[in-house]
Amino acid sequence: MPTDAVILRLEKVTEQHAEILYSYISNPHLYEYLEEQIPTLMEVKQKFKFAALEKSPDNETMIWLKWVAITPQNQHVGVVEIGIFDDQYAEIGFMTFVGFQNRGYANIYNSLAIAETQRRFSLSTLHASVNQYNIASRKVVERLGFQLHKINRNAEFVKGKPSDEFIYRLTF
Repeated sequence: MPTDAVILRLEKVTEQHAEILYSYISNPHLYEYLEEQIPTLMEVKQKFKFAALEKSPDNETMIWLKWVAITPQNQHVGVVEIGIFDDQYAEIGFMTFVGFQNRGYANIYNSLAIAETQRRFSLSTLHASVNQYNIASRKVVERLGFQLHKINRNAEFVKGKPSDEFIYRLTF
């Protein structure tokens, strides 16, 4: 576990973060288990612009919270987002940047994001959708207390092959 992990801070993402974080976000290694392609800088700017307003670019009823996790040395270690839909269904997603993976950061910054979200919204559950092959992310959500809720068979098509989507649920 990193010695400075207990003092990681979350900073709300703004459009200005796009340029700062793009070299991290565009690393192909981060997309190994995702259906989506690496976004362009303009796409990241657009998404961050909406995130700063806590709005989704493609769902006008969703509240979209997004932060960057930063060490005391001002290193950007990852991003975390929580989407809250109008029916109070909420889902967390996160990405730990290459060079900071497998060092305990994800558990810390996800815990901070969950606590901040719970402070602002009274959610009864939080979900996480994880590709079956993404063992590292599965371990993170399990350490955070999420329980496997259901498996959507062949729900994703990653790198030319179908894979299962594991839906985890954290109950408050």
